[in-house]
Amino acid sequence: MVTSIQKEISGEKKMSIGRVIVMRGISGSGKSFYTRKHHPEAVVCSADDYFTEVLGEGKEYRFDPAKLPDAHRWCMQKFLRACTQDQAQVVVVDNTNTKIWEFSGYVQVAGALGYDVSIVRMDTPVDVASGRNTHGVPAKAVQGMADRFEKCLPWWRETVVRGV
Repeated sequence: MVTSIQKEISGEKKMSIGRVIVMRGISGSGKSFYTRKHHPEAVVCSADDYFTEVLGEGKEYRFDPAKLPDAHRWCMQKFLRACTQDQAQVVVVDNTNTKIWEFSGYVQVAGALGYDVSIVRMDTPVDVASGRNTHGVPAKAVQGMADRFEKCLPWWRETVVRGV
């Protein structure tokens, strides 16, 4: 009898149960636009949604920096539910993810659950992104995001998207 560990060691490809796409980019870089255009079927997990309130026909974004830890906890819980209970075919994590530690948990969990993981980095100039971000993030804060952006680990598959 061949165990799963033996299959992994021998290099046999295991079946993926779906795809997890981790979006990275400064505010206004086009992460959400790209997700809606290329993955309309996806379950989208975004900390921004924690701050979005549905009001009648529209939505209102009410950011509270004091609640940021709660927003990211809520986002991770939605992600875990999508990958385990719902077994969604496509899950997108749509946060800025400027630092490796901000998204490495998603990559590790997705891989452990059998999802194919890809990382998509939006490469957008700061002046363009700060001029079009929909949450009113000041240009100085957008520049700060760009300044602290860390390179992806070399063994993770990252695609760079320009010009969105």
